[in-house]
Amino acid sequence: MGLFGTAKSVLVVDTAAVLKTKGVRGRAAPRQQLQLLRALSRFVQREKLNVTAVLVGTPLDKAQHNKVFDSVRVRYAKSEEALNKELIKALKQAGSAGVLVTEDVALEARILRFGGNVLRVSTFRKLLDDGVEQNENGGGNNNRPQNNRRDRDRDRGRDRDRGPRPNRNNNPQQQQQQRPADEVEEQRGGGDDTISQMIDLVE
Repeated sequence: MGLFGTAKSVLVVDTAAVLKTKGVRGRAAPRQQLQLLRALSRFVQREKLNVTAVLVGTPLDKAQHNKVFDSVRVRYAKSEEALNKELIKALKQAGSAGVLVTEDVALEARILRFGGNVLRVSTFRKLLDDGVEQNENGGGNNNRPQNNRRDRDRDRGRDRDRGPRPNRNNNPQQQQQQRPADEVEEQRGGGDDTISQMIDLVE
């Protein structure tokens, strides 16, 4: 699809933030991390770009630190406190092609200030779910029956109380305000030198 206009783009993904948008609270289980890595792998194949996933916790047996798993480079932060530092290291490794995917507003502002590229998690989720959700909900995912049932129950709940809050999802002004910000953030450029300077800010 050429989403970012170049096959050299490297998305550095804060997986903890992405999992949080999927309803995961606290430290994600290894199974949940693997499921996200496989979803990212499908995204890589579809969009023809590179992804570095930064996870929190102990390295998984199938996906070692700074190694490639199913076309996705995987890095680990030992704790949530160390996550931002690991994200910046991953950006430095990606060089000028790096695009940070995070929900941390302060980190996002810092990256932009140094001329880096950022993409909001809410925007990334829309891109990730394009084609991925059909795979997850369309069968062949026998290890998630409880989650699928919970998703269906949650969807029914949304149908029941959709009346009081139509503006949340259907407000055209809100959508117009969000999109330009995301597009502007995606267009910012930076080089290896500016990212190297960012390392000093967290050490």
